[in-house]
Amino acid sequence: MKKLLSLFIFIILVYSVYYDIKIGTLPTVSAVSANSPIQQAEAPVKKDPDQPAIKEVRVNAGDTVLTIVEQLHNGPIPVSIDQLIKDFTELNNGIKPEAIQIGKVYSFPVYP
Repeated sequence: MKKLLSLFIFIILVYSVYYDIKIGTLPTVSAVSANSPIQQAEAPVKKDPDQPAIKEVRVNAGDTVLTIVEQLHNGPIPVSIDQLIKDFTELNNGIKPEAIQIGKVYSFPVYP
């Protein structure tokens, strides 16, 4: 009986690893949202020379603060993620990056 139970557990383990590698357990971005351009509300605005420029963007499904800012820069961001989070929170009256909602417009920093 122990051998049968061990075999059953082994089969479940192998199937779980196969499923995780082949299909994955993380949600993927749909082709529509991955290929759709970000919706910008206005041109960049720069208020203070020490502050980054600002772009207002409507959030689509699957977007994160990091992916939106990377799209605005056409590549990796030139500052640390901690600095990006701090700037985003300041620009949006204390809203945390984890709390953004689909369809709402937020201000995003654009670095030189």
